[in-house]
This record gives sequence, C-alpha cells and structure tokens, in this order.
Amino acid sequence: MSVLGKIMQKVESRAVDQPADLGEYILEFSSATDAQREYAVKHLGRLARTLQLTPPGERSSCVLEMGAYMQLTPALKRVLGYGEVRGCYLGPLGRTDRKSVKSLDGKSFSCEIDLFNAEKDRYPYPDERFDTVICCELFEHLSDDPMHLMTEVNRILKPGGHLVMSTPSIISLRSVAAVLKGGHPGLYSQFMKPREDPEPRHAREYAPWEIPMLFQASGLEVEVLETGPYGRDEPPGLEWVVDLLKQHELSTELRGETIHAVGRKTGPVIERYPGWLYD
Repeated sequence: MSVLGKIMQKVESRAVDQPADLGEYILEFSSATDAQREYAVKHLGRLARTLQLTPPGERSSCVLEMGAYMQLTPALKRVLGYGEVRGCYLGPLGRTDRKSVKSLDGKSFSCEIDLFNAEKDRYPYPDERFDTVICCELFEHLSDDPMHLMTEVNRILKPGGHLVMSTPSIISLRSVAAVLKGGHPGLYSQFMKPREDPEPRHAREYAPWEIPMLFQASGLEVEVLETGPYGRDEPPGLEWVVDLLKQHELSTELRGETIHAVGRKTGPVIERYPGWLYD
C-alpha cells in the first residue's frame, strides 16, 4: 500500500466525525459571509485535499495550522481527531487571540491563534511541541527568509512529526499557457495600492521539484509530493498545453495549479541557507 493509502486508512479508522464529503463539511464552517464562502468555494479542491493528506491525530496529539483562516481548522479536531488545535497568524509577538466559527447547523469551534512574524520571530512554542504543522498558501508570501520558517517548524515538530504544505506551482499548465500567450506566469503579478491592512502578494512561487530540496535541507523526508487544482476540478481549456509539451517530449507530470507536499521530520536542519534558494 502507498504512503497516501496508509494515511487515508488511518484517517478512516480514527475519524471522529467523518463526513461523506469533505468539501461540504468545509463549506459548513466557511459560509458566515459571502466573501468567506466565495474563497472556500474557489479553493475547495485544495482545502479538501489538504485534509485528506494530513495525518490523523489522537487525543494526545497537537497540530498547528499556520496562517489559519478557520476553514480547515475545525476539521482538524472534529474529523482528524487532534486533541489540541492551535493556529497562528502574522501579528505582534506575544499576543494570542481566541477565534470562533459556527457551522450552518449551529455547531461551534474555537481555538487560540498566536501572533508572530513567521520569517523573523522565534515561534512561541517549546521544542518538539507539535505532532503536525500545516502550512498552506503561506510559503509563497515569504519575501525575506523562508528557511527561518522551515528551521522553526523543524524545531517545534516532534521527531517523526509531519509538515503538510500547499503552495502555488510556477510551472503549472496555467502558468505555461500564460507565458506562451505573452502573459505573466505568477498568480499575483500586481502590486497593491497603499491601504491600512494590505494582503501580502506572492514573493516567490515554487516549482514542484524544489520542494524535495527544501524539505531535505530542513531535515524532512518527503512522503507525498503531488499537484492538483484549487477548485474541485482542473481548469478547462488547457489541453493544448498538454499536447504541446508532449510534442516536444517535455514532462506533463506535476503540472497542477497547487503543490501538495507532506514531509516527516527525520533530524535537525541540514542546510540553513541552501544555495539554490539563497544568494
């Protein structure tokens, strides 16, 4: 049985409140406003796949969701069975907020969200604190020192603990099509106008083959590496890109919009500033 198959077998055997449709379960907790539901629907494939790939927990297990928007967060406890669920977000070090969400049928979930700078601060957790760390759609926003995040994640993960990551792929079929049409390959190529609370743009998007190198430098062994859509289905109208790649004997593998990766901590950080990522 594959690693993914074993993970899914564990999910099914330990699930606390296993829904028939993970996407619908996520929407139940992500529909308080039109904006929340619109984002969740747009990213539903990615969100559901992240839950499928996250190793299940137990009452004694702790999980940290970085950049928690409270979409996946309730399911970490109710579906995957983690005894303790925490989140973190960008903000002043030392501050902790308690956030709550309600499902459409009245179920409530709350957890503590710790604030700090993921590229600069020492994370406010002791060594080997968590069984699992989830870092989804955050890594591409790091502009100064992404290996600081990886180093701190290694520190706070228990031996054998897992990092679950998703991040946009810069070599997706969509990106290739954009370049061939004379466009920009990145998802967010525009700067933001000055505003009180700006949403950070993508600083660097990654190719799937870079993630194993990132994990290896960080003391993690890759257990899952795949790509997929942000929504439920692959974006239409890109068959011509696949045909073109095949005509030129170029790989069509790992060409989805988002990279999914699961790594297991096997030891300390090996290379703090890997040469392929730092000048």
